[in-house]
Amino acid sequence: MSNNPNEQTADTNSKTTERKVPWLTPGVWGIALASFLADVGHEVPTALFASLVTITFGAPAAVLGLIEGLADGLAGMARFAGGTLSDDPERRRRVALGGYTLTAILSSLIGVAGAIWQVALLRMAAWTSRGLRVPAGNALLADMVPAEAYGRAYGFERTIDNLGAIGGPLLALGLVTLVGVCTAIVLSVIPGLLATLAILFAIRHLPRATARTRTPVRIVVRPLLRGRLGQVLVGVSLFEAGNVAATLLILRAPQQLTPSLGLNAATQVAIGLYVGYNVTATIASFPA
Repeated sequence: MSNNPNEQTADTNSKTTERKVPWLTPGVWGIALASFLADVGHEVPTALFASLVTITFGAPAAVLGLIEGLADGLAGMARFAGGTLSDDPERRRRVALGGYTLTAILSSLIGVAGAIWQVALLRMAAWTSRGLRVPAGNALLADMVPAEAYGRAYGFERTIDNLGAIGGPLLALGLVTLVGVCTAIVLSVIPGLLATLAILFAIRHLPRATARTRTPVRIVVRPLLRGRLGQVLVGVSLFEAGNVAATLLILRAPQQLTPSLGLNAATQVAIGLYVGYNVTATIASFPA
C-alpha cells in the first residue's frame, strides 16, 4: 500500500466512482421485463402440460418424460449454438428478437394440437427457440452494464425471471377455471409477444457500439474446458443431470393426491407446489 496521500486519494475516488456507476438502467429493466413476460408465457403451458399429455391425450407418463427429455436436450444444444451466434453484437440482437417471438408462438400452438405427436414437435421446437435466445439475452445484459456490476445485474434479472415463473402457474390456474386447458395455453401467446416488445425496448437502450469487425460464426469447445471454467461446467452438468423436469413433479402430485382430494383439487395443489418451488428460486436469485 502506498504512503503517498495523493495516490491514496486517487484510489479512493476511483473506488467511489466504481460504486456509483449506474447499472439498473432502462435497458436492464427491459431485459428483466422480457424475462418476466416470457416466463409468464411459457410457464402457462408448462404448468398445464402434464394434464394435457396424460389426461387430454391419454398418453402414459413415460411419453411425458420422453417429450420433456427431448425438449430439454434440444434446448441445451440450442444454447450452445445460440452462444456461438451471439458472439457477434449485431447478430445477438436478431437472435434474441427471433427467439422470444418463436418461443411464444410455438408454445401457444400446443393448445390447438390435435395429436400427441404434434404436441411433442411443438414443445421441442418451442424449447429449441428458447435455448437459442437465452445466450443472446445474457450477452445483451452484459452489454448494458459495467463488468463490476455483472453479479447484481444478472441476479436482478434472475429474480424478475423467477417472479414470472410464479405468475405463470397462477395465471394458468385462473385461465383453466375460466376457459379450459387448451384455450389457456393458446392465450399464453399474449405475454410471450409482450416479451418481444420488452426486448426490443431494451435493444433500443443499448449503449452506442463502436465500429468493430463482424465476428464469424465459430464453434470453439476446448478452451472452455480448461481451468476453473471447466470445473464450473462439470458442476453445472451434474446438477442438470439430476434436475428432474418440473412437469414430472407436477404430474406426480395429482397421482398421489387425487384419491383423497379429487382430480381438480389435486391439480390445483400440484400447481401450488410448483409455485412454491419457483418462490424459492426467486428468493435465492439476487442474494446469490
